Amino acid sequence: MRILAVLALVGLAVAGPVEKRLGVPLEAEDGCNPAIGNATYVADAGNCQVFYICDHGWPKITFCPGNTVWSQVNKHEGQCEDAGDAINDVCGHIRPPPEVIDSLAGTFDPAYSRCQFQCLNAPECISAVAKCDGVTHCSDGSDEVNCAGPCNPSTCRLPNCRCSGTDIPGDLLANEIPQIVTLTWESAVRLEDYNHLLQQILKRIGPNRRREARTNPNGCPITATFFIEHQFTDYAAVQDLYFGGNEIAALSISKSLTSDYWKEASTELWAREIADQRIITNFLGKVRNEDFVGMRAPYLQGGGNRQFDMLQSNGFLYDNSMPTPQMDPPLWPYTLDYRSTQECVILPCPTASYPGLWEVPLVDWLDTNDTLCAEVDNCFFPLSKAESLTLLRSNFARHYNGNRAPFPLHLRARWFYEAHYNIEAMEEFLDELLSMNDVYIVSIDKALQWIMNPTRLNDITRSNQFSCDNSNREPLCAQPITCSYYNITYAPNSIDHQGDRYIETCANTCPQRYPWVANPEGRL
Repeated sequence: MRILAVLALVGLAVAGPVEKRLGVPLEAEDGCNPAIGNATYVADAGNCQVFYICDHGWPKITFCPGNTVWSQVNKHEGQCEDAGDAINDVCGHIRPPPEVIDSLAGTFDPAYSRCQFQCLNAPECISAVAKCDGVTHCSDGSDEVNCAGPCNPSTCRLPNCRCSGTDIPGDLLANEIPQIVTLTWESAVRLEDYNHLLQQILKRIGPNRRREARTNPNGCPITATFFIEHQFTDYAAVQDLYFGGNEIAALSISKSLTSDYWKEASTELWAREIADQRIITNFLGKVRNEDFVGMRAPYLQGGGNRQFDMLQSNGFLYDNSMPTPQMDPPLWPYTLDYRSTQECVILPCPTASYPGLWEVPLVDWLDTNDTLCAEVDNCFFPLSKAESLTLLRSNFARHYNGNRAPFPLHLRARWFYEAHYNIEAMEEFLDELLSMNDVYIVSIDKALQWIMNPTRLNDITRSNQFSCDNSNREPLCAQPITCSYYNITYAPNSIDHQGDRYIETCANTCPQRYPWVANPEGRL
């Protein structure tokens, strides 16, 4: 099974010392050198989850998500795969033998050939994909306990329930509905990004040579969803973005670097990382709790039922953490009242029933190197503005010319800082979209409101769909205060290499301590 997105740093052990120059293994440098290896990808000899993407002849270190392994087909082809499927002779990876004992099936089905779920009171051990698949594989039946049942469209009806699938909500035709573009930003809202990148994305140069909001066909400004992490976030910038109609959602407080931290986190730990980020953002960014309703798991490493237990018990509306290769036609968002038909790419995924809780799939893109990717900066890096535009236009066209499922435009700052032409391409692309009278660029919460109550394109301007009434939000104060915290030891700092943190906020007072996990209000 292919793993679609190359995400971010995971905690991994390195097999042994590797000779390096300028921090890069010599084998990777030579492999990417056009005059020597001329490769597209180079595997890391010391770590099976690390590989290098050759960018202009220089290796860029990249990490496979979760517990997946880099599988190198040849010097121009490869992907992150489950350990049982991966081939990587460079790092010495050996496929584990099947550990399954499926006494009820009678035969060994390749789909259940890995031991990932130990039956509770029976000797069988089955693959995770066999858990809650509607078929009993454990002799004690424990693999089908606390499972969501199959969805019946006749009883699962909008606005509060929707089966997973590619059908258009409201039984409307594609040419009757708007093409929704869900624009998202992941990571801390840093002041430099707010002043530079975000102003160029959300605004354009007007006739008077000043920046003005990019607007949807109904005259309202385009809006985005900001999945924020706590560290290095400027909460005054967050408040200004929120007042402008944008959505603020959670990425976590700590964004801990080990994938196992998230994969194995308890419901209580998920609450401390996600629900408590809402407390911090309400206090420091003046974002109302009832508007803080979404989350994305760090590195897209979800926590299965424990994560979704937390979301439901804390009143969240949706999750946006699950990549999907279902891209032609793409999946629409759906609720988790019933069993999902979406492939579980990064284990674990939710298997219980969560009435009214929405999953907004991260529909994969196909990059210019014919590789699947879930976020723009995980795609094969464009070598020019023309290649950037090809990447953006081709993936949008698949949605627009198909079932018009929301087109995901998931951005991070590094895609723009690594090449100046990417911001130029993005601005041109957004202006192209907004020249069309049937495209709306909105935050995820606004997209879900449309899905819950589908409105024909011709009726949107006469309705409150995608409206821009933000009168209940507090504008940025005239003089934000700066809160200073010294000798911080949280990563990327440590006890031996301490650092400082500064928070700009319109709050009346500063938290006494730097807000953190288990202490979101920063009390002494």
